[in-house]
Amino acid sequence: MKATRYFFVRGAVLSLIAAAAFAQRPGKAPALACLVWEESAGRLSSPPVELNPSTTAVIVIDVWNYHWCMTASERVAALVPRMNAALEAARRQGMQVVWNPSDATTAYGGYPQYERTVATARRPAPDRREDLPVKFTAHVGPCMCGPGLPCKVNYGWDGMHPGLTIGDGDLFSSSDDEMYAALTERGITDLIYMGVHTNECVFGKPGALSKMWKAGFRCFLARDLNDAFTRYDPAAGYTPEDGTAEIDENLRQGGVPCINLYETFRRAGLTEADAAPVDYVRFTPWGKRERPYFFEDKTIVTLTAPWLDGAEIRYTTDGSRPTPQSPLYVEPLEIAQTQTLCAAAFRDGACVSLPGEACYVKLPEATPPLPDVYLDDLDYIPNDYLKIVSSCMWYPAKSTSFEGKPLRVREETYGRGLGFRAPSSVQYEIRPAYKRFVAQAGVDDNLLSQHNGRFLAMHSSVVFKIFIDGRPVAESPVMRISQAPWRFDIEIPPGSRRLHLACTDAGSRHLLDYGNWINAGFITR
Repeated sequence: MKATRYFFVRGAVLSLIAAAAFAQRPGKAPALACLVWEESAGRLSSPPVELNPSTTAVIVIDVWNYHWCMTASERVAALVPRMNAALEAARRQGMQVVWNPSDATTAYGGYPQYERTVATARRPAPDRREDLPVKFTAHVGPCMCGPGLPCKVNYGWDGMHPGLTIGDGDLFSSSDDEMYAALTERGITDLIYMGVHTNECVFGKPGALSKMWKAGFRCFLARDLNDAFTRYDPAAGYTPEDGTAEIDENLRQGGVPCINLYETFRRAGLTEADAAPVDYVRFTPWGKRERPYFFEDKTIVTLTAPWLDGAEIRYTTDGSRPTPQSPLYVEPLEIAQTQTLCAAAFRDGACVSLPGEACYVKLPEATPPLPDVYLDDLDYIPNDYLKIVSSCMWYPAKSTSFEGKPLRVREETYGRGLGFRAPSSVQYEIRPAYKRFVAQAGVDDNLLSQHNGRFLAMHSSVVFKIFIDGRPVAESPVMRISQAPWRFDIEIPPGSRRLHLACTDAGSRHLLDYGNWINAGFITR
């Protein structure tokens, strides 16, 4: 019989296993022989551990399609290609995949994968062990974007990331008892956890690692497929990668072995031989075109590629795709103007990552002064079609949101302005005394008043535009809920006749696209 060979992955806590270890045994599923490695101690901490695929499940926590922190949201999205590849390899080996998106589970009612779980006879999850002795040491910031304008908390996700592949034989679960019953009915004894966020949901939510460990399962963490919610402190050189590594080490010290799951399968020859890259270069902070990161003066951007050892990161600042000749990333980048960064990782001239990008938008320098003449004191010029069918237009509400609620943007309430539902627009006469048009504008956040915007907050997105006599003079970037208001201060050319304000959707055309023009009006001085 061939000897089993073991591979040790730098930076991983659990390593792996030769193809010989996967040989079929009589009456048993192929076994995975694993060694636990204490990297900090520099030695093997235990004898080989076997994982039988037929009694092993991979549990995926959350991995939502949105997060209230834009950097956290993009870090979740960055896990998806590697996660899909690892899960497909796990399915081929006979492992059970269980999705646990917690409060988004209701989105999967009617899916066979969830109905099979619901149909399982309930078995209450027992308390067979004491609590795991894990103490998390990483500080949690207000959000993962770092210094600057923090993201505001909301529960806007309404499902898992659309790029995830759900297998026909997978299961869904939403509670301790549901998870326990589904696993024990199928003879599962070992669980590999992946998902977000490690120190919160992966560890402590219903069906999560600490709960199933207490119920008697042997639990592991996929170190390469989890992300902790910690902080970004560029002045101290502390990144979310450092935070996740710290949280993973806390778990290891508390008795939870960790595994680089994708590398485990790859080295054992269980992934596609010519597999495409599965990792992105990660940006911190991380905004996208459809949800840009706003900053006041400047921001410091850090690029990381934690699972691409030996690769160099190349980047561009003009939105073009990086090449081996693009600038080499050697230290955090200072961004002081609106820019789109693109980055990719290279090894020996070949690209070994997926191409990624991040969008940064500098806010106009000063908050505009209050107007002398407020738009909500003026009459707009009605559209001609109103003379035929008045119900065809969504005209703005004065001094309230479109729904008749207070004008609210980023948790601030304003007394003057116009509440729009996109797409809509309105025109005003420009009088000779009007010298400038001033306003702030942002997404109305009244929907956060109920359940913190649960299942809804992700859908609001608008763009504000200003035209004078048909000529475009100013436009906001895409605005999302709780972002800082955009600032407008526009000189009015002499002889101008009409001001045209538009609040358009940002491509999604959703009924929750409510936009507020705040303190909007004319300066006469």
